[in-house]
Amino acid sequence: MKSPLPEITAETEPENRKELLDNIIETMKHYGGIGLSANQCGLAIRMFAFGDNTHYIPCFNPRIIAYSDKKIPMEEGCLTYPGLFVKIYRPEWVTVTFEDENRELHEETFKDLLARVFQHEYDHMEGIDFQSLAGKVSLDIAKRKRAKAMRKMKKMQEKT
Repeated sequence: MKSPLPEITAETEPENRKELLDNIIETMKHYGGIGLSANQCGLAIRMFAFGDNTHYIPCFNPRIIAYSDKKIPMEEGCLTYPGLFVKIYRPEWVTVTFEDENRELHEETFKDLLARVFQHEYDHMEGIDFQSLAGKVSLDIAKRKRAKAMRKMKKMQEKT
């Protein structure tokens, strides 16, 4: 996954939306993610997909049109930074618009985890790194935990 991610300001049309969507979903599954933005894969396209192993929501040219004033904390991870989980405050719900792979326009209101994942992936396209939304202390603790886990994994690999 690429980092830092540039902001994508123009709506860029991929040659084949279905093929791009399939590749994004395959990559997301491979890395165990629940969301993936095209620019994390080096593509300057305003697109991401999110979901679980049974249902994915493709979002081409998404926009956030309304959001909750109430922000809730939750730990977030990111495929760009494997093993790093940071507490982030985000709006509890968002109302959004996006096109699907068939160019049909959708307006949806997402709550809780779906709202969080949508916002996280949307931020990638805006050039916003989730670490920049975390408090300094929370981020420092998360980075120490990640480093400790990485050292432990390295020791386990050396034993095999």
